[in-house]
Amino acid sequence: MTKKLIKSNKGFTLIELLIVIVIIGILSGILVVIIDPTRQQNRAKDASVQAAINKVALSAEGHVSSYGEAADGPDFIAGLQNATAAPGALGAGCTTALSDSCLFSITGNALPAECAADGYTDDGTSSNQCYYRYERGITEGGTNVGTFWIVADSHGLARGRQYYYVNRGSDSGTIQTTDDLTIY
Repeated sequence: MTKKLIKSNKGFTLIELLIVIVIIGILSGILVVIIDPTRQQNRAKDASVQAAINKVALSAEGHVSSYGEAADGPDFIAGLQNATAAPGALGAGCTTALSDSCLFSITGNALPAECAADGYTDDGTSSNQCYYRYERGITEGGTNVGTFWIVADSHGLARGRQYYYVNRGSDSGTIQTTDDLTIY
């Protein structure tokens, strides 16, 4: 008796495997373009900036409720945890009594490093660190009316766009975006 050897053709050929690998490569390339990791990271950073503005605004609102006026720089910065005045002359308003403006940073929540020398205007050409800005509103007669603004540069919005919070007027109580720096 003779046994016939039957050759089995189980498995894939090299060409079939290469075609599958190429298709997977094309699909993963398309997926990376659709997901855009940089954009997603900027959106996450912007969400943390907005959360920080909300926390800072809550602290500033508490001062207004307690004292009937917006805090000056030193009182404002003292009321925040994990916040420090910007270095040098930029943060001088946070330590000078009766100052109406304060540039500060929040630990673990850095803003982009694309600001002009003033520390808060994103001009797109400079490489200075951006800082959060607190500004209290004073009327012409010098009366503190309890109005304040908090402004921060965006990671993901168009160049020069900023988030801001104001506690009085039509925009009060919500975080808005602007590219008009005259709001404060």
